[in-house]
Amino acid sequence: MTKSKDNATSWVVLGAVTFSIFLEIGVVKSFSVLLPAIKEQFETYTWVVGSAVAISHGWGSVIGLSASALVNKLGPRVCIMMCGLVSTIGLIICACAPNALVLLLGLILTGFLYLQEIVAIGVIPEYFDKYYTTAVAVYLCGSGFGMILMPLLTQLFLDIYGWRGALLLLSGLCLHSLPCGAMLYQNITEDKVPKEKTNLLISKTGSSNATDSSDIPDPSNTAKLFRGIFCSPLLTNLSFNAQVLVPAIAWGYTFTGWLIYIVSFSLSNGTTMREASIVGTCGGIGLTAIRTILPPLNKVINYKQLMHISSLISAFALALTITFNTFIGMCLMSVLFGTGHGILAVELYIAIKEITDEKEYLRAVAWVNLINGFAAIISGFMTGWLFDITGSFVASFGVLAAISLLTTVSLGFEDIWSGFKNRHRSAAI
Repeated sequence: MTKSKDNATSWVVLGAVTFSIFLEIGVVKSFSVLLPAIKEQFETYTWVVGSAVAISHGWGSVIGLSASALVNKLGPRVCIMMCGLVSTIGLIICACAPNALVLLLGLILTGFLYLQEIVAIGVIPEYFDKYYTTAVAVYLCGSGFGMILMPLLTQLFLDIYGWRGALLLLSGLCLHSLPCGAMLYQNITEDKVPKEKTNLLISKTGSSNATDSSDIPDPSNTAKLFRGIFCSPLLTNLSFNAQVLVPAIAWGYTFTGWLIYIVSFSLSNGTTMREASIVGTCGGIGLTAIRTILPPLNKVINYKQLMHISSLISAFALALTITFNTFIGMCLMSVLFGTGHGILAVELYIAIKEITDEKEYLRAVAWVNLINGFAAIISGFMTGWLFDITGSFVASFGVLAAISLLTTVSLGFEDIWSGFKNRHRSAAI
């Protein structure tokens, strides 16, 4: 039976998969609240714990390369449920960790939340067509709610049960991925679907000119899987590199650095732990608010212009965060940064859909998350390390602001290069 799109079931499924990004962002944000307590428990440096959280995020993006093959083999329902179960086990290990090394092991398992998020965003085009932009905006609002609710819940759990008890309660929340995943269709890539509909989630590991099921490589063949990813024609596409990959670097570096260290930054400026958690929550408010108005905004402003705007807003907010370092000032800058990041993440996925076809979509998403993950790992180390050697977050947040401007630089370079090529072509004619 063929699935219809844009119906009531599609919106129910959207709510279920949105829980994936709520969890992924929310858990990272929870660790930013728990970071000072964990650092004190293990008597280690800020960058050690921050890097461990970032490694979890980056590792999740690496295993995200297997998303297409896993969905093809197991179906999206089983993939999401499996990722939720593994992540739950990871959080339990973190809660029981006797040292930083075991904590890192638990965080690596928690990284499966990122794979779950990639599978979830890859499922959306299968359920939406006309309302795709709206669906992506709604889905990505899950990260805003994660940033708003999870720090407050984590702070409450921390006050009552300590950081270990807080992680155990978070593992229980993570286990809710099982019923959410069960709401998806089981295996949309099997023979139940006509050949002309076996797009997105089945043909991503094949060649770009595959036209029937005989052209689709065996997903169990690891060599073919990675050849399909790393030999993708997307990597030689200037528009894909300028509009997607470079902004993904800026997104991964700036957002992860801010997400992990904003609570520690607030504490370094004299706020209480509760106030520091509120500062982080304000970012989620800005992020969610802007995403509620993005669908109509996309009708009057194109995605490239909005990416320029988001880059400038984020850089401005990060630069001023180190100046307006009172509680109210940090809250306002947090709202502003959330607004800028909220625009970029949505427009990035719209850019992917505009540049790629259905056969390349999930592969492009995997590349974005891979680049995003590596940038996140570097940010997790560099932002904390700069704080440890300088004693303040001025240099760290200054670097975050500079990296945020990479999106504007990249898009500007593409416009200049495209204009040059057009003039050269016109002169040749």
